[in-house]
Amino acid sequence: MAVASIRSVFAGRTFAQIGLVWLAFVALAAIFSPLIAPFDPYEIDPIARLTEPGWPHLFGTDHFGRDSFSRALYGARMTVLIGLGAVIVALLTGGLVGMLSAYFTRLGHVLMRGVDVLMAFPALLMALVLMTLLERSVMNTIIVIGVVYATTTARILFGMTLKLKGEVFVDAAVCSGAGHASILFRHILPNLVSPLLVQASFIFAFAQLQAAALDFLGLGLPPEVPSWGNMLSEERIYVTRAPWLLIFPGALIILSVFSMNLVGDAMRDSIDPRFKDDIAGV
Repeated sequence: MAVASIRSVFAGRTFAQIGLVWLAFVALAAIFSPLIAPFDPYEIDPIARLTEPGWPHLFGTDHFGRDSFSRALYGARMTVLIGLGAVIVALLTGGLVGMLSAYFTRLGHVLMRGVDVLMAFPALLMALVLMTLLERSVMNTIIVIGVVYATTTARILFGMTLKLKGEVFVDAAVCSGAGHASILFRHILPNLVSPLLVQASFIFAFAQLQAAALDFLGLGLPPEVPSWGNMLSEERIYVTRAPWLLIFPGALIILSVFSMNLVGDAMRDSIDPRFKDDIAGV
């Protein structure tokens, strides 16, 4: 059933299918990077520094002589970890705030005004402010990015919960004596699963951009952690001497974000009929 459902979502969408394949490749690289990486991503070889792409260094080497291909594979692990972590934080915090705000009106007046204030700040600016207050680490990066996109999630869930709150099945649950927790999590939440999955796909994509931006500005992951953003940050001064050091990680970021957006669009169109189109292959 699950396979048939996935096929129906991506049927006739060539680019979305390609995006799904690319994301599967990134996931496999993240899982099996210790097995398929040809070199230790932390191993320094001064003799091989700034080697051009070729064999055995497929992406060349950086200014320390570290193999860029191996570091890119390990960078996929950070991409998947931060993306999934940010999705979990955003959906849990933003989803809970949105649902409670819509269900309990008085509480919603307070919580949603706070959400509105936070949404007035650009996402990157808020992430920068939060990261300056915390130390650079994987966990802090996940929490900050998740909190940044929790505001959008809260706003979306607020509107949808408010609409579901007036449906007949909710009135029937109230008449049957169901408690608030039962109504929220047994009756309303299951109807929010599909839009939550769509929102998760877009959060995952934007989390990659935010993580790369924070790394590039020196406020994300620790510099010794292999990540695509750190690779860009460390090698930007060699853009004229060794441009491949920026081309490969930059291309990986672009392809991953673009692929995730294509997958998210396909999921959204399959869930909400208002977004369906008749353009084959999109």
